[in-house]
Amino acid sequence: MNNDNQIDSFRVSMRDIDLNGHVHNSVYLDYFEDAVVNQLRAHGMMQYFRPATSGVAYHVKKCEATFLYPLSVDDIITPVVYIEKLGNSSLIFNIKLEVKDPQVICAEGKLIWVCVNIDDNTPRPIPEETRTQLINKFTFIEAEDQQNKPLGENAHHAGSR
Repeated sequence: MNNDNQIDSFRVSMRDIDLNGHVHNSVYLDYFEDAVVNQLRAHGMMQYFRPATSGVAYHVKKCEATFLYPLSVDDIITPVVYIEKLGNSSLIFNIKLEVKDPQVICAEGKLIWVCVNIDDNTPRPIPEETRTQLINKFTFIEAEDQQNKPLGENAHHAGSR
């Protein structure tokens, strides 16, 4: 696993558990969002995503989750974040949550963010400096045929294109 896109692990908390004894489906969306923000922070990029310092805002347009393996209290999770697509005004993050024991991917998610003007919330191009930082600091993963390839086989660093 490429450590450039892997974030510190965390333990599943009791507050995340539903009546069936595993993580409630809605909590995975929190995990995905936290993984992306923690990755931005780890790369020193938060100033590009704060409206007060960047002059733009990012709205979540779409989120999706695929559940592969149930999580329970005290499981150790390691999030891995890639960029699947860097569009003109949108950005697709691909997130994988790995459980430590057994070593499996327990969930996969996507978050689509759209860059908007602060004053009227209309889409606008992602600022060039932000785009450059994303290209230089994130690993990109190809969208096509991900389900049929082992994790990492279709990942590459944007700088090596």
